[in-house]
Amino acid sequence: MSEAAGELTATQDQPTVTPLAGLIGAEVDVDLRFIDNDVFECIHQAFLEYVILVFPNQRLTPNHQLAFARRFGDLYRYPHAEGMKDHELILPINLPSGVRRGRWHSDATFEERPPAISILAARELPSRGGETAFANQYAAFDALSEGMKKLLAGLEAVHDASSHKRAEEWTTHPVLRTHPQTGRTALFVNSEFTRRFADMSAEESAGLLNYLTMHAHRPEFCYVHRWRPGDVVMWDNRAAQHYPVLNRPDGEVRRMWRVTVAGDRPRYEARAETNQG
Repeated sequence: MSEAAGELTATQDQPTVTPLAGLIGAEVDVDLRFIDNDVFECIHQAFLEYVILVFPNQRLTPNHQLAFARRFGDLYRYPHAEGMKDHELILPINLPSGVRRGRWHSDATFEERPPAISILAARELPSRGGETAFANQYAAFDALSEGMKKLLAGLEAVHDASSHKRAEEWTTHPVLRTHPQTGRTALFVNSEFTRRFADMSAEESAGLLNYLTMHAHRPEFCYVHRWRPGDVVMWDNRAAQHYPVLNRPDGEVRRMWRVTVAGDRPRYEARAETNQG
């Protein structure tokens, strides 16, 4: 296969992994176009540990980005958004300029099987602004009291797409989620898509749900990424929330390519111990 077809060849040593914040995020010094299975395994293990990874100075074609994403599993296609011409699994992300309010969320939790991983590549950046914040939901769970953990272990919540004007698309998920690969527990509610607890009204749910969705992004759980040309960032939607900061100058472009890895149905397995990493 040629480079244009997305071939990834083995030409690199083990990459350097540098933590970026106290509880989330690491930068990985690697060229994603050319990785072998050993290098990929290093990346994969770092991803499971740090929840988000930043890859600076990349030069990815659409096929390179797709090939890298496919190493993690089948790809997810957003049903209500159009992909790139000739690359329908790459979603262009062009958020509005100016100063607006965003929402903390994990991607598409209104789906029965929400996406597992998002991989975002910077293509064109504004002169300032347009950061993305990330919050570690393992840390959010760990910081809860034992009494709160016991209460949440028996709860499910309703997630819908009403913020996208599609309230008829909804499902229920456990409030706590067991990661299918790490076995760790994450808090799994967000202010974008979670509406109420199952078998409760919105009014009955409001106090606790508001607390949890605010608790989920306490500053100590977070990393804020300031985008640079060539950056690729991937995050684990099963264990992180993110927030697009809408603060760039009017008329300036922030253009990204996103490829998304399909996920499984969220589940929770009760454990006597808290997360151990």
